[in-house]
Amino acid sequence: MRKWLLVFVMGVLFVFPSFAFAQEKVAIQSIDVSLWPEYDKAEMLVINYIMLSGDTVFPAQFDMRISADAVLNTIAVGESGDKVTDQNIKYTTKKDGEWLVISITATGPAIQVEYYDPNLKKDGNLRSYSYRWLSDYDVTGFMAVFQQPFDSAEFKSSLTLQDDGVHPDKMQYYFSDVGAVPAGKEVAFNVSYQKSTDALSVSRLEIQPVDVNETTPGRVSLDNYLPYIFGGLGVLLIVGGLVYYWQSGRSGSKKSRRRPRVRSDHEETESDVYCAQCGTRARNGDRFCRTCGSRIRQKEE
Repeated sequence: MRKWLLVFVMGVLFVFPSFAFAQEKVAIQSIDVSLWPEYDKAEMLVINYIMLSGDTVFPAQFDMRISADAVLNTIAVGESGDKVTDQNIKYTTKKDGEWLVISITATGPAIQVEYYDPNLKKDGNLRSYSYRWLSDYDVTGFMAVFQQPFDSAEFKSSLTLQDDGVHPDKMQYYFSDVGAVPAGKEVAFNVSYQKSTDALSVSRLEIQPVDVNETTPGRVSLDNYLPYIFGGLGVLLIVGGLVYYWQSGRSGSKKSRRRPRVRSDHEETESDVYCAQCGTRARNGDRFCRTCGSRIRQKEE
């Protein structure tokens, strides 16, 4: 009994310190926070693109704080930013004062968290929003990206904004490089702009036509299959001709087998007897014509 107890205690001493050590190694290599005000809702859409450090041991628990009023939209995890998936993602949430803590079981270094924050304030034409970030992990690079809504002007931020130009969606973007953020340090900044309408940006987006050419992935070119198509049509024509020829031969043989019956019917008509005076056809057994009364001459006579 004492031996098993000793083994258990030694296991606890070895397992828990190593677990705590693995948790301490979780760090954020980069995070891009995209703020899209009044995009598809009259709120602030916040999209977080997070990349964990390369020495992270997976699976790893990753905790993230967002506003307690926020509504989660998407949580996705993957090997890279373009391979994240929101399928079979394990996470829990709990309120912690003014924060909502999201605990995600990360199976890969790339994490995407989207949520809507209703704290976008409206005062006439003035829109304003305050963003806050507080993390338990060191961040090597923190980047903020802003999408300026359609029909808006005087877009400002307490951060130094750099023009990122008009993107393919015909919308103006800005960005600000915050840099490294140590664990426990809060990042906070404000955004404001003027907007005279309540139209959402998504209602103004133009659907771009898809450029499909010979090099488009997944496209099937008929040029490579034309010889096979024509060859198949040729085989079908040959088979169809043979079937028609065979059917025509069968029809001809059937007609030839019917001809003896026609000749038999003709022979039966030649045995009929007619009156020599008026030409009326006599019935079997008649001795005199039923029309003129003349004697019927039988053939044997």
